Amino acid sequence: MAAIASDGEMRGTSAGMPLAFAIGRYFIYAFAGVAVAWVIAFMGISAAINMGWVFEASWGPANVRTVAEDLAAEGVRGPQDIPTAYQYLIIDARGKTLMTDLTGERLARAEEMARAALDAERDAVEIEGGGAGLTYAAFPLRDGGACALVSEYLPQWVSRDLFGVLPNPQNLMLLGAALGSALALGLVAHRASRVIARKMAPLTQAAERIGDEELDFAVQRTNVREINAVLDAMDAMRVSLAASLDARWSAERAQREQVAALAHDLKTPLTVLHANADFVAEELADGEGLDENARAELAAAAHDIARGTEQLDGYVHVLIEASRGGETARKTPVRPAALYQQIAAEAEPVARAHGIELAGAIDPAAASVREVPLDTTSLTRAAANLVSNAVEHARSRVEITCTMVDESLSISVADDGAGFSPAALDHGCERLFTDDASRAARDGKRHYGLGLYTAAEAARAHGGSISLANRPSGGAVVTLTIPL
Repeated sequence: MAAIASDGEMRGTSAGMPLAFAIGRYFIYAFAGVAVAWVIAFMGISAAINMGWVFEASWGPANVRTVAEDLAAEGVRGPQDIPTAYQYLIIDARGKTLMTDLTGERLARAEEMARAALDAERDAVEIEGGGAGLTYAAFPLRDGGACALVSEYLPQWVSRDLFGVLPNPQNLMLLGAALGSALALGLVAHRASRVIARKMAPLTQAAERIGDEELDFAVQRTNVREINAVLDAMDAMRVSLAASLDARWSAERAQREQVAALAHDLKTPLTVLHANADFVAEELADGEGLDENARAELAAAAHDIARGTEQLDGYVHVLIEASRGGETARKTPVRPAALYQQIAAEAEPVARAHGIELAGAIDPAAASVREVPLDTTSLTRAAANLVSNAVEHARSRVEITCTMVDESLSISVADDGAGFSPAALDHGCERLFTDDASRAARDGKRHYGLGLYTAAEAARAHGGSISLANRPSGGAVVTLTIPL
């Protein structure tokens, strides 16, 4: 995975405007939209009044006397003579209703005033406020009878045709303002939802990618502080999860490699067991006439079998621990001389099983070093891999030497075989490398490219290294260097 920003770096990016400001801005937009809708509606009715299409709300009460005097003088032939700003009642001289558009209490009040006007002097106009914005006016007509007018403080259409078809202009204005307000609120809400959805998009995207375990990405940012805080928390979770997954994958990979290496290491004691078991079986089959040397060889073979069995038992225990994910590497105080003796003791049966002469030496400087913490098991296994490699490719002889070089313990395993190929010198310690063009196995066994790799891993675990070289006199030499 690519490098991921630290939690401290992410926390520093949570700047931006407060969420309250982002939300409050749309409240302002909504208020402004509603205000504009009402202003437009009011301007519409004002324009209709100015163009003479609508009576303004105060026109009826303000002009009731003039209208009454004109109607009294000219007479009323029908509703078309009465301005739409008024409701009306026309009665004859006997008080009988001729025409009206009044009902209920308004009609009762208008009848009472009209009958009183029958006895009033000509040109007299009786005006009374009826409350709730109503104005009543009653007057006698020139041709007999009387008329009562009722006006309400409301705008009204001038044209009686429009009056009969359309709602009251004020109601129409309110409807238009309400529809405009709803449209404005709808547009603001739509805009707000799109903007909020866009600002929340990084959260959705991050959650989806984290859910898919796609963790190598940069969490986007918005200009809202609170959303950035959530994004920071999500980014921290992403980093933590990535680290956890990396650790888990690394542990699983190391566990698999450990199990593979242990399985590879089982080859050496198995080879020893197999060779010595065959030897003991052959000798026992011709057991008659065994001399002292033959018996000694049988005893050595039996000893090698027992030792190989002990190695197998140890490897099996380590293999079980590795399969459980347990800790298999333990450093304990040990003298380099004791480590060398253990390596040589385990190398002897391997060389004997292959019919190879084994020579070994430790210089006084290494033999005098006191105890140092080392993982004896892994280093012994590493050396066993080097010895196993060497005896498989040696012609007749393998040498093990232990020296001190610049305060580091150096364990070298050399053979008199064909030496390493150029490719093996460059890549021999890489996992699964198996180019043995110049070091063909004498017994034709398959190689898996794990021996030198596990030895190199053991050296690296101790802060050391492993080097491959060819000797001038012929053969290969592998050196394991461990800083002390």
